[in-house]
Amino acid sequence: MTDKKQQEQKNEKRSPATKYILVAVILILLSLLMRCGIDYHNRKTAEELNEIVSEFEESIDAITEMEDAMKQEAVDTLVEEGMMHVNFSTKAYFDGKVSTKFNIKNIENNHDDIVFEIFDEDGESLYKSKKIPPGYEMNCIELDRELSKGRHECTIEVHYAVEGQISTVFPIILMVE
Repeated sequence: MTDKKQQEQKNEKRSPATKYILVAVILILLSLLMRCGIDYHNRKTAEELNEIVSEFEESIDAITEMEDAMKQEAVDTLVEEGMMHVNFSTKAYFDGKVSTKFNIKNIENNHDDIVFEIFDEDGESLYKSKKIPPGYEMNCIELDRELSKGRHECTIEVHYAVEGQISTVFPIILMVE
């Protein structure tokens, strides 16, 4: 039997409820990815995105073939594996280039080291971190260049240190005294 016929038979075996669950899971995953601030034009090639989608599709197919009681647990596990938990100061204070009050913590539950980069209002990099292992934090940084005194509305981009990971961008205020 050809692969196409096998796939058609597999699709016919799925009940309408299973199809609705599949669609709901895909929508949930897509909304979570959007919520996490995926920046598609930020270091992602079409090939990398196709690879991510393929991994999710394989996971979804595996979930739809499970018994109903196991489906929600599998979906919860899939969502949890893609999460990253980070605590950071939304406002940082600087004396010249050196921070006097700054904090970012890689929560111990995370899967890997994190890195972050701070950008000014024009999108120019001000600071790029080294790896921060799970359970560790950074309390002081020195900017690559000095900013003028006052309030600067910047952004901080955080992601796992492993290449190809999705990054998340948040606002951060830098107060230079």
